[in-house]
Amino acid sequence: MPATRTFDFETADDGAIVARHGDVTLRTAFQPVFRFQNGRLSPVACEALLRVMRGTTPVLTDAWFSSLDMPEFRQIEPELRRLHIRNARHLPPGQQRLFLNFDPRIPESGSGFDAILRELGSELRDAGISPADVVCEITEAHTDRTEILTHLSYELRARGFLIAVDDFGAHASRLGRVTALAPDIVKFDGNLVQRLLATRAGFGTLATLVARFRDDGIHSVLEGLEALWQVGLAEKADAAMVQGYVLAAPRLAGPDLPAWLGQYHVPRHSTNVQLAKRYN
Repeated sequence: MPATRTFDFETADDGAIVARHGDVTLRTAFQPVFRFQNGRLSPVACEALLRVMRGTTPVLTDAWFSSLDMPEFRQIEPELRRLHIRNARHLPPGQQRLFLNFDPRIPESGSGFDAILRELGSELRDAGISPADVVCEITEAHTDRTEILTHLSYELRARGFLIAVDDFGAHASRLGRVTALAPDIVKFDGNLVQRLLATRAGFGTLATLVARFRDDGIHSVLEGLEALWQVGLAEKADAAMVQGYVLAAPRLAGPDLPAWLGQYHVPRHSTNVQLAKRYN
């Protein structure tokens, strides 16, 4: 049974797909995720982020989500991925690799969740995106039902998707969730990263966690980086990938995305590595 349609999709003047819902307009922004590779940082994927506008006034995304009751949120949540996938057509050919959010409270009934995944697969086929190029970020929302997490992980992996624990260290994204999901990637919460990188002891804790996950075959992404010295410490901690405003701020979807991404010829960061000696 198809999901209930709650959005009116349309093409904006700048060529992006936007969604109208009540008195708000919903847009997609993309933020690159960078990988350390041969002494350089290379963008390897983009996280799809929601931007909410009421008229010409920006609305905090978390505040807007908080205004929705759970039945309305359950209807909207799959539609947000449709919005992001349709905007991924603006990403450069061959670079349509996406991080997409999944709320762990959604798959409460097997049949309903199966329908959501069928529609997700259809949207991706229409966009020419392989499930192997999609990382499903399981958000930090709380659920008491560990079996739901296991079911979610199984169903996504069976369809060829990669799985990430989002915002590790925040709310319900803890070690127990990593165990339940057995993810491919753990994305460390930006606030946690900021705190840990601020002290020698914190850096040691971060490096230990990254090593633990690596030993389990899990790649780590450090989010929320705001200074170049943090990039150096992220490399020193052996994180596989990094993300943050110091590298690239989110950009609204539109036809200028290929040129925007093309400018990120990040120079060798030997200077950053020197700064990483802060905790030697």
